[in-house]
Amino acid sequence: MNKMLLIALFGFLWIPNASASPTELPSVTHYSLQVRFFPKEGRIDAVAAVTVTNTSTETFSELPFLIYRLLDVEKVVDDQGSRLRVNQTITRLAGAEVHNLQANLVRVELRKPLPPGAAINLVLSYSGAIYGYPEVMQYVRDRISEKYSLMRPDALAYPMLAHPTHESWHKAYGHEHPFTYDLTATVPDGYFVACGGAQQNVSTRDGLTTFVFKSKIPTWRIDVAAANFKVVKDEAKKLSVYVLPEDEKNAAAVLDGVRRAVKLYSALFGELPDYQGYTVIEIPDGWGSQASDYYLLQVASTFDDVQHLAQLYHEVAHSWNVKPKADIQRSRWFDEAFAMYFQALAIREFEGEKAYQHEMDDDREYFIKRVNRDKRNFDTPIAEYGQYELGGNSYTKGAWSLYVLHQLVGEETFKQIIRTFLSESRDKPADFKDFARVVERVSQRNLNKYFQEWFYTSVSSQLLVDKVPVTKIVKRY
Repeated sequence: MNKMLLIALFGFLWIPNASASPTELPSVTHYSLQVRFFPKEGRIDAVAAVTVTNTSTETFSELPFLIYRLLDVEKVVDDQGSRLRVNQTITRLAGAEVHNLQANLVRVELRKPLPPGAAINLVLSYSGAIYGYPEVMQYVRDRISEKYSLMRPDALAYPMLAHPTHESWHKAYGHEHPFTYDLTATVPDGYFVACGGAQQNVSTRDGLTTFVFKSKIPTWRIDVAAANFKVVKDEAKKLSVYVLPEDEKNAAAVLDGVRRAVKLYSALFGELPDYQGYTVIEIPDGWGSQASDYYLLQVASTFDDVQHLAQLYHEVAHSWNVKPKADIQRSRWFDEAFAMYFQALAIREFEGEKAYQHEMDDDREYFIKRVNRDKRNFDTPIAEYGQYELGGNSYTKGAWSLYVLHQLVGEETFKQIIRTFLSESRDKPADFKDFARVVERVSQRNLNKYFQEWFYTSVSSQLLVDKVPVTKIVKRY
């Protein structure tokens, strides 16, 4: 996606808002997912075996699951083989006033209560069609079809343990409760299945091909695509690209783009301690590029025109993100500001200083356009973006906040700041104050004025709107 589309889609990308806190639910700690694709009929048959661990302080006699509105749960059995009572209701998720999102709420009555610290295995059998949520979330066009099939949590393609509220899905569909998974996906011969997990096995029988995957590391989502993919690999670097036939000619360039981006970010900010290689999966244009743990869903424009490789650098950069604290996650600064600025650094490395400066100028222009459309973009400081759902500005002003810091502290100190921040926040959520502490400790400078103007006031908005050169901005601090 180009920059404007990235920012535009942010308004439709539904990662739930905070609302009134519902009861803290147990977590799914493992999925064992079996899916049979019927591309001609436009449907799936699936079985989701889930391990539910009660990490809360409450006891549960019933568990709520959310699944796509057109998927029907046929039965649920527990780990004793007992068939459980199930109530299914199409419901509108509370707090979704803008999006009007509907889902199938599946309430499962347990045979005996689940106390704190206990775990239970449930098997949910379900089937039906998926048509995404394009009427409320522009990029969620997931569907099952002869041309292309895609299953993502964005379309609730598998059961997610959550109340029908934004806050609850935010916890289920987020980094707070990672899980492991294994996946078995069966398709008619001629189709290939792509998944973000590590492929374990492929077998063919009676006109059907079955692909087996497992999660590379504990993760927060499962993405599965089925199409007439061509597969290009670099076994030594653990890189795989699943590309549609019409774009096969550029698959090698995409593979090389990932290879170069990983090498650059590793050199700048340190190698990832749990590196598992990368899988790149082509998806249709408009379906929304996304990054998860060591894999990317990348829109077709990148494969069709290698001039769009910057989009790839952006998605790879997300592997060098830290986990934000829950109350500021929606600011999107800790993921999108970093990914956008690291993308700019990749452009500098691969295309030169002029292209890098052009990228930053573009970011400023896009921010100014947003300010002209809505003055809240000017008045709201970065630290409050999440509170007012203005995280789209992290793609632009957020990237500039890192750009100014980079010019302020210099190349080597900036690299050391990012390395230190990533290292210290790898296993614990961070906030703006944590980042400030690392910056001042590593740089050995008092940068209170910089943080006040860029994160807590609108002074930085004025600097961008007035197009003050970065060299003059730096002199302020």
